Amino acid sequence: MKIKQYTALAAALIVTISAFTACSSTSSSVSDSTSSSSTQSVSDSQEQSDGFVLKYPEDMQKAGFTQEIKMDNMPKRIVCMSTYPVMALYEMGVEMVAVPTTKVVDYPNDLKAELLPSLMSDEFDIESVVALEPDLVMMPPSNKDTHGATLESLGIPVYYVAISSQAGVPLYQVIKNQTTALIDAFAKDEASRAASKEIIKRFDEAETRLEGMKSSNQGKKVMILTTSDPVSHFLQNKNGTIGSMFEMMGFENVYSGEAGSVPLDMETALEYQPDLVVFTGGLDQKGMEELIEKTISQNPDYWNAIDAIKNKEYICLPSNYVSTAGINIINNMNNLADTIEAHYAQ
Repeated sequence: MKIKQYTALAAALIVTISAFTACSSTSSSVSDSTSSSSTQSVSDSQEQSDGFVLKYPEDMQKAGFTQEIKMDNMPKRIVCMSTYPVMALYEMGVEMVAVPTTKVVDYPNDLKAELLPSLMSDEFDIESVVALEPDLVMMPPSNKDTHGATLESLGIPVYYVAISSQAGVPLYQVIKNQTTALIDAFAKDEASRAASKEIIKRFDEAETRLEGMKSSNQGKKVMILTTSDPVSHFLQNKNGTIGSMFEMMGFENVYSGEAGSVPLDMETALEYQPDLVVFTGGLDQKGMEELIEKTISQNPDYWNAIDAIKNKEYICLPSNYVSTAGINIINNMNNLADTIEAHYAQ
């Protein structure tokens, strides 16, 4: 019922805006001919004449997302249904009316946005998004045929943000490409352009740091496991969140399959003999360490048959390495570099 009401309201609103625009356009012409504009007015006028264009990065285009978002003006009521674009938009000073509830990232205290239940929550209701009257919604591609279709049917623009490796492109590069697309669309004034330069600088510095670690890690093999309980383990390839970082540091992933994550074949795993085993999952640092200690203690004969485990050549990483929330991957990269340096310094 709310969706039908919104549709009717939207139609009426379009007619009203069209009439108002026609009147204001005439008024603006008279004003421009009789008075000079300030520098800010010129900037605003230029921004409006250029319009707003949000393009998809190449990896998303290869995945079939080719229709860019075009609007006459910068969107003012943005709803993010994914954490991935939130921090990049926040740092550029872009206001959002709503963001998803998450345990992956700590939102800044001055982020003035309503917290919505996550898309995976039973409490999520697409009508709560419609009720916010957004002029742009960002969500993962996996929701395109459901929530995305509902919003698009109401004329609400939807932009799909990748949260995993696309077309064989490592997740790190996917996030950087996505951030660049957001910067191209939203960095339109001096403050936002300065913020965007700082973001790109942090990407470059993190890349340089990991590149500098390649020589010391060359030839080392790594096995990356996502673990939810002592008997449930999934291998991650080089294009995943953690896999892409280890690839940048010079490690060779023992799993070379195209699927981003597959159940661990316990027998085959004994043949890998990695130099380092990495465990991650849905818990914080302490929780992961306790889980892996329990995992090994419950089946010591098996796990100690892997030399890296027997020799304590393994590390545990918390849940924010499973889902990095966009530009937070830069923090993950630096923290992981610290962890690896400390591990091999022992």
